[in-house]
Formats: sequence, structure tokens, C-alpha cells
Amino acid sequence: MQPKSRTWFAFFTVIAAWGSSYLFIRLAVASFTPVGLVMTRFGLASVVCALIAVARQERFPRGVVALRFAIVGMMMMTGSNALTAFAQGSVSSGVTGVMHSLGSVWLAALGSLGAFGADVPRTPRRAWWGVAFGVGGVVLLLWPSDGQVRGEVIGIAALLLATFLFAGASVLQRRTQALGVNGLFSQLSVQMAGGAALAGLLSLHFGVLHSPLTPTSLGAIGVLTVFASVAGFAAFAVVLKDWPPARAGSFGVVNPVVAVMLGVIVLGEPLTLQMVLGAVVTLGAVAWVQRVSIRG
Repeated sequence: MQPKSRTWFAFFTVIAAWGSSYLFIRLAVASFTPVGLVMTRFGLASVVCALIAVARQERFPRGVVALRFAIVGMMMMTGSNALTAFAQGSVSSGVTGVMHSLGSVWLAALGSLGAFGADVPRTPRRAWWGVAFGVGGVVLLLWPSDGQVRGEVIGIAALLLATFLFAGASVLQRRTQALGVNGLFSQLSVQMAGGAALAGLLSLHFGVLHSPLTPTSLGAIGVLTVFASVAGFAAFAVVLKDWPPARAGSFGVVNPVVAVMLGVIVLGEPLTLQMVLGAVVTLGAVAWVQRVSIRG
């Protein structure tokens, strides 16, 4: 496969894997605690990635480089994913998908500040208009329609923090990849092991399960491990390496549409006019950021 075709294939894999992941996280948290879900999902995925790396004869990161990849895993896989799982106890999978689209806005904002290094072109500063409108879309999503504070406020706050952690981890991942370390699946194995280890420590306090396992939650864990974790994160690593940060984050425009459609069709989640308007403003902000970032 040609490099350009490989990147586009990886990009659409990210959309499919992560756009559907919110549905499966919501199904899995019926049995798992947020940290228990992260420990199980990424612990299993780390083993799968390690086996693939050995079969491909990849070299595993060592020393400081391994530590940096492990920290990426703690931020992106434990921090961001555990907060997302926690939030989905009160926030629909559709709204969660819309909120996570802001991760691409933060990537563009960090890119405009030169956070990805001197060798990466900076995102144009007019992309900050998208940041402002993105925040406005979140406010519209949260705005109470009945004069009462919405019950999802804590969950929305957790999702905002999750998107910040994801963007920060992406910066560290891109800068660590720039060190010239080869071996995609060996890198992912170390990242996921770091995330699973931290989640395992947290699960000593919060527990792994809060309800008995069901066939549905087990099936959800299987999909999250193989499709959303191994395939999704491998594809994102390729996109993040091959494309500028803002363009790499453009999956955020499409993912929420997938998340909302699956939430409504499969789970029967409500879809109100206010949600639609908030999503339109948020996704419009994301689309603006991508447009000015790609055109320069």
C-alpha cells in the first residue's frame, strides 16, 4: 500500500473504530468501573500488540523513550478513557462523541503555539475562532431548558478534561515518535501497558466491577480491545505521524455523527433540538479549524 493510501486507510479506520467506541463504552460500564474498564481493555490490548510486535520482529522502546510512551498511555488511555467511561454514566454516547470532537480543536490550538516542535508547521492563529465557537457549542449543549442545573454537568466537565488530556498526550506522542523509534505495535504495547498499570493501581481503590458480568459487557470489552484499542490507536499513530496535527484531528468532525446515530438507533437515546443545535455549533467550529489549518 502506498504511503498516501495507507494514511487515508488509517484515517477512516480511526473514524470507524472511535466513532463506534462510545456505544461500546456505554455498554461495558454497565458492569465495569471506569478504571476497571481501562485496565481490562488496555491490558488485553497491550498483550495483543506485543504479540504482533514480536511477530513483526519490532524492537521495543527502552529507557527514557519507553517511559515517555508509558506516560502517553497513562494520559491518553487511563486519564482520557477513564474520564470518558465515568462520564458515560450520565451522558449519552451521542453527546460524548460531540464533546470528544473538541480534542481536534485543542490539537489545532496547541499546533498554533508550536507545541509539536519546530519541524511541524504551526496552525494559523485564526483557528482560535474555532476554539471560541467550540466552547460556545458546549455551553449550548449544557444550557438548562427547564431552569434547573443539568445532571450531566459533572460528566461534561470530565469529558472536557478528557479531551485536554488526549490532546496533551498526542503532543508527547508526536514528539516521542520524532526521536526515530521504529516499531508501531511495540510502541503501542508500552503505551497500553503504562495505561493499564495505572488503571490497575486505581482499581485497588475503585474496584474492577460494580455489577456482575453480562454477555453484553463481555462482548463490548472484546470490541473495545480489538477494534477500538488495537486497530484504532494503531491507525491514529499512523495519521498523527504522517499528517500535521490539525489535519490528524479532523476525524473529530465525523466521529460525533457516528456516535449520535448509533446511540439513537441502538440504545434509543433521546435527540432533542437543543442537542442538535449544540452539536451543529460544535462541529461547525471543528470544521472551521480543519479548514484554516489545512489551507494554512
